[in-house]
Amino acid sequence: MKLWLDIDDLFYFAERSARPTGIQRLTGEVYTALVESYPEEVGFVCHDVEPGLFRVVSWSEVREAYQRLTGDRLPPRERSEPPRIEIVPQPQPASFFARLMNRLTGQGVEVQTQVVAPVAPVAAVASEDLRNVANRNDVLCALGAPWHDANYGERVAQLKRATGMRFAMLVHDLIPLVRPEYFEAGRAPNFGKVIAGTLPIADVILTNSKSTAADVVKWAGQQGLSLRSEPRHVPIGTGFKRPPAGALPDALVPNDYVLFVSTIEIRKNHLQAFRIWCRMLQEMPRHEVPTLVLAGGWGWMVEDLKKAIESTNGLDGKLVVISAPSDATLSALYQNCRFTLFLSYYEGWGLPVSDSLSFRKVCVTSERTSMPEAGGAFCVYVDPDNTSGAYEKIRRLVERPEELHALEEQLRLNFQPVEWRATADAVRQAVMASSMPADAGSGQAERPVTPPGTTTKDRLSLEMSKP
Repeated sequence: MKLWLDIDDLFYFAERSARPTGIQRLTGEVYTALVESYPEEVGFVCHDVEPGLFRVVSWSEVREAYQRLTGDRLPPRERSEPPRIEIVPQPQPASFFARLMNRLTGQGVEVQTQVVAPVAPVAAVASEDLRNVANRNDVLCALGAPWHDANYGERVAQLKRATGMRFAMLVHDLIPLVRPEYFEAGRAPNFGKVIAGTLPIADVILTNSKSTAADVVKWAGQQGLSLRSEPRHVPIGTGFKRPPAGALPDALVPNDYVLFVSTIEIRKNHLQAFRIWCRMLQEMPRHEVPTLVLAGGWGWMVEDLKKAIESTNGLDGKLVVISAPSDATLSALYQNCRFTLFLSYYEGWGLPVSDSLSFRKVCVTSERTSMPEAGGAFCVYVDPDNTSGAYEKIRRLVERPEELHALEEQLRLNFQPVEWRATADAVRQAVMASSMPADAGSGQAERPVTPPGTTTKDRLSLEMSKP
């Protein structure tokens, strides 16, 4: 059996964004761990422009795409000079992804690029049709975010019919479907279609948390979708491979700021942090209030927050926004902060929580959805709707350093990080444990595991209630 990992979304994201989101970070670490542990058992594919086809790509191309997102280069949006214009040459480029872009945009067209440092060229790779190299016992595995491809469900179904391969998918969250108020209209236009098209034909459904597993079962039942298998959550690795810490931004003093790492968008609840800092500055001596650092790019539906920050001149210097920090800068920010915040309303997992713990920094986080799973006994939990309650807990950490130090000591002595190898092993074992053959004829479920609203939901609820 070989795992064919669909990494098309990583290429798609790398071409359009300066820095990775949590999904790209998670998948990049899992891909690396799988290659290191099982080099002969994994391969990589992306989508051909022809519907229904997948093409084999090399690990070197995948690794380069991930390094483009996490490397210590200045993000394109932060450059002051105009972008350099490069002409795509007429000869076929070496990498399959470059050839694919030529087919999409037309050979020889002008493409704007904003490269700060030169990147080594990718070695030439044969772009084989997956149907010609895969065996019936192999598995196509989507660990990322394939919903950029509106017809992904049919693409997978065609591959299953043609080859008899099984299909496994990792669901990170269903937030655009279960809490659409956190997304601008049109921001995730294909999400529902792709999820509805892939869940019923997935032979293995993985999730990043018990909370997300419960969401999958509940939503599938509401939609009348039968699932081939019960969703099972896999352990998520702690922290990320990062370069050595760089220098702190000039405005910051070690141990005199609190860090909030996240895209600045409505669901992450930065507005609550802003209100808490406003109140602390009103009720405490200014020199006792640490600086609030928001590390992340600007997202959506936060116009009021942005105007409030601008109109107060960043709380007169007590609020600093660091847009799209490099990994070296992030390491420095984590290492030198007093503690961290992650006040999100809804998460599939909560990587900033476990990331903070990997640096042995206490995180004040939301008591909702999956965040208690990510933080365990090592976080301070608040209600994201109760700003007064959150204020009291955060101010207590600020004013009583001995209590913060006690929490840090507990974290130092008892916290056990999860290796990304464990995540990779869990994915591999879950796929191997599934012996149910794919239906090569119709791509539909052979037997529903969860009739809407019945036993699987109950079992998941019992599992989530366990300590």
